[in-house]
Amino acid sequence: MLTDAEYRAELDYLIRYTEMSPVYFTPLWDAAETVAGQSASEAEVQEAALRLIGDMMDHGIKVGDMSPKDGEGVIPWGLSRSETLERIHSEMQAYEDPLEYVNICWFSAT
Repeated sequence: MLTDAEYRAELDYLIRYTEMSPVYFTPLWDAAETVAGQSASEAEVQEAALRLIGDMMDHGIKVGDMSPKDGEGVIPWGLSRSETLERIHSEMQAYEDPLEYVNICWFSAT
């Protein structure tokens, strides 16, 4: 289990990353695996991912879909924090392989 400072370092990294460019799901999942720990089950990693996403949203990070148009970036879903987390959780359950989570959403500070 990570200390609060170690968790904060993972969260800060993700926030800084989204400030530079839109971020797809894989870096978030990698951070969630670190937060959950080496022996964590997939359900525990999903829980860690949702915690990170919620905390990212609390810091103003937007969650949505990547625009098909060049230069437009992420199109926010426009959902509440709880609705966003519920949607992501539901979509994670729909995939058998975490590598497919890249299809769920993108994250952006802008």
